[in-house]
Amino acid sequence: MDGLAELTNQVKEFEKFISYMKWVEDVEQLSSDIQQSLVASAIPSAVNHFAKLAELSEEIQGSSCSNLTKFVNSTVLFWYKILNEKLSSEFEEVLKGLRWPFIVTTVPATPIQNKSELFTKMDTLFGQLLKLQLPDNLSSDDKSTLEYAVLPGCRHILLPLQLLLKPLKKRFKYHFYGKKQTNDPSKPEWYFTQVLNWIRDHVDFLDQTVQPMLNSAGLINLDARVEFIRGLMLVITAKLSHDIPELLYDENLLSHTIEEALLFDREVRNLYGYPASQPGCLHVLTESDCFEKWLNVEKKFANEKIESLLSSPNAWTSQYKDISDVDELRVPECGENFMTLLSVITDRYKNLPFPNHRIRFLELQLDLIDDFRIRLLQVKKEEAKIPLGNNHCAILNAVNYVIVELQKWADELFFLQLQYFKTAHQSLESFDTALEESMVSTATTDKIDDSQLDNMEGTVFDDTVKLYQIMRDEMVKHVALAIAADVKSMSRQYRQEKWFSLPSHKDFIILGLSTSACEMFQTLKDRLHHVKQLICQSLFTTVWQKVAEALNTFIYDEVILNNRFNEGGAAQLQYDMTRNLFPMFGEFTQRPDNFFKDVKEACILLNLNLGSAILMRDILFHALHEDTSDDSPTQPKPRAALNDISVYRLTPGAAERILNLRTDWPKS
Repeated sequence: MDGLAELTNQVKEFEKFISYMKWVEDVEQLSSDIQQSLVASAIPSAVNHFAKLAELSEEIQGSSCSNLTKFVNSTVLFWYKILNEKLSSEFEEVLKGLRWPFIVTTVPATPIQNKSELFTKMDTLFGQLLKLQLPDNLSSDDKSTLEYAVLPGCRHILLPLQLLLKPLKKRFKYHFYGKKQTNDPSKPEWYFTQVLNWIRDHVDFLDQTVQPMLNSAGLINLDARVEFIRGLMLVITAKLSHDIPELLYDENLLSHTIEEALLFDREVRNLYGYPASQPGCLHVLTESDCFEKWLNVEKKFANEKIESLLSSPNAWTSQYKDISDVDELRVPECGENFMTLLSVITDRYKNLPFPNHRIRFLELQLDLIDDFRIRLLQVKKEEAKIPLGNNHCAILNAVNYVIVELQKWADELFFLQLQYFKTAHQSLESFDTALEESMVSTATTDKIDDSQLDNMEGTVFDDTVKLYQIMRDEMVKHVALAIAADVKSMSRQYRQEKWFSLPSHKDFIILGLSTSACEMFQTLKDRLHHVKQLICQSLFTTVWQKVAEALNTFIYDEVILNNRFNEGGAAQLQYDMTRNLFPMFGEFTQRPDNFFKDVKEACILLNLNLGSAILMRDILFHALHEDTSDDSPTQPKPRAALNDISVYRLTPGAAERILNLRTDWPKS
């Protein structure tokens, strides 16, 4: 048995040796075929043999036969270099004949000779160059593909497209590197514009000529335009990587370059359909040193802008004060410009490739919003002495506007996604690393299941909005109390009116407003009108309701409960309230009496005809002061009795107290 096992092992070793030699033979045969094809100038045949050789290289990867693997790979690279040089030179000659790259000039160009022949030759060479692609395991040995590793998650550019990009890269390097005047760090828009012009000038050729070549080669899923732009993105990325280390020392130049880079990325994607799933040049801006500097510069400029807004002579004036349709929120200039500043910051970081960078900018925005709130608080304290003044009301409008806008933003998909990333991923750094390694870019990071968003609690602005709402509510309360205080200050004569001795309303043809109430009501009307002109409608609604609440309590406590009323006094009070005070608020609501329920119901009880009043007082007295345990089911209940005369708010005890203020009770 031992002999049989040894013989079996020898057979296996012999089979491995045969297989090894077969591999060597196949490689040498293909290599010989390529050589013979080149000697015979049969380039298509040579390319086909090379493609088979490349397949062998892919198949042998992972083999323990390191020497064989090295031999196969070196053979592939050897013939790749030779074939690449030959085909590339021919392809470049064809491109020259077609006057590639296309440069727009005002001078009319002479017609191209043999144009159709050149296109035919280009089509042939294009297909051969596609077959000449190195396998993925060897693409790192090609210097031309190494350049594209600068873009995260970016696969290598197809060889024919590299050749299309080559003259443009050469022109770019000539103009925007070295000591050329066009290489001006203060003018990054020059090279961004140049690349945009190249895309514009060549996009039709790519769509109409190059794309059909890719389709005929079976590469239908590849977009020639996208691949071409991706190659130019490399050019931009390399330039930014080269310049930014120097720009870090000049905040203005860095800020300008970042602005132009963001604008370039936006235009490429919006104007030329470059997908969000494809890498751009923005990742250069998120490298550690640059990103931290960018954040600091953004914060510095934003704080300076806020100070400028608040110190402006028009800070508390609405830009649209004369246009009522536009000025619904009556937003002062500083409030509107502050939210515009935040919106501009959002636009700048919205398309950054990874969530952690976007969240850092969101945190900056939240800090700025809180700083603005603190500055508004400081100004408010200075203006609080005149709560009905223009500036104090303008501050209130600004606070309300920030709340309204942040609540709108909180419901936008972009900020909902940020909230998701903030809560769902505890370690954003490891999450972003995983994204980069799996070549996931902005488009895929935004693909969040709707159910995940629906299950989220709160928004990124909740805490900030709550602080602003507290400030708004305090200011609204302050304004309402100031109006009520002014009205109360004019109420002395009205409170001290001799309600118990006024002549009966039957002695007058028609009742009129009490003379003592004229100044008080005029003050109320003036203050409401004044404030309505200064603050937005939603805030004013809250203000007048609080004023109504305060006056309801004041009149009930200070006028009604502190006086006694004869028939004439009760009628006069009811007339003053229902025909003068309530209608003043009728401009703002269809049922103003609902905001003066205590006063309204007190007037009902004071003006109840004497017989009904006596019966009501007896019912209340019995229910409140006598033993009701032996009452029959038919005994009137106090609450039901009050409801019958439209008194719902006052308690039986309060109703009895009001009835006792009448002076027209019969003497017992």
